[in-house]
Amino acid sequence: MMRRMWGWGLVVLLLSGWACNEETAAPRTDWGYAYFPLTIGTEWRYELDSIVLRPQVGGILYDSVRLEAREILQDTLRDLVGNLWYRGERYDRRADSLTWRFRQTFLLRQDEQRAYRREDNLEFVKLVFPVDDNQRWDGHVAFDPYRDIEVAGQPIQIYADWNYRYQSIDQPGNVGTITYDSLVVVEGADYENLLNRRLALETYARGVGLVYRELEVFKTQCQQCCNGNTGACLDLPWRQKAEAGFILRQWLVR
Repeated sequence: MMRRMWGWGLVVLLLSGWACNEETAAPRTDWGYAYFPLTIGTEWRYELDSIVLRPQVGGILYDSVRLEAREILQDTLRDLVGNLWYRGERYDRRADSLTWRFRQTFLLRQDEQRAYRREDNLEFVKLVFPVDDNQRWDGHVAFDPYRDIEVAGQPIQIYADWNYRYQSIDQPGNVGTITYDSLVVVEGADYENLLNRRLALETYARGVGLVYRELEVFKTQCQQCCNGNTGACLDLPWRQKAEAGFILRQWLVR
């Protein structure tokens, strides 16, 4: 009899503990949607530094330029399955020029699970929800990441082997001269091997959207630096051995 009572007592204790945990576990109320705000008329102004590697007779030219860019959400549309997209326009100009040049249209969308951007006929999954340290995702699920993209006349698999994750979430910080209360950093790639280097980072501010972007894409065949001697090429800095690629840094100014 005592054994039976002890058994029922254990069951009651376990059920009580389970019920207590159920009552105290608060449902998630913040999924991080505010990191990707979408409103018609929103405008972002960026400064942008870029360096493109251009093959020249006798070496590689590092062609650098400083630009200002602006992105404006102009309208909405629905795709064939009814998804709502925000249509934006991107303009840029040289830092010493007054004339804005239209560059491209782009599309942004957010649903309960993901935030998307379409540009240059490519669709990217920029964020996943909830914004959480443990999230990993394929940001290029809508296209072949091993496709060649031409950069200064050279074909490069820019998006090969990326693996998106949240590097940090909900942290205060500065981007340029602006201080933000809550930032999330997305790492798209940070790896290198003998022939390729890929770094991709994006930072989003709560209630603002994208505030910083950095891309570093290099490839080499070790010809220019080392006449194909990969052993001699191995330990050289990428700035010395890269034969194609680019560097891009973009930050919000207002």
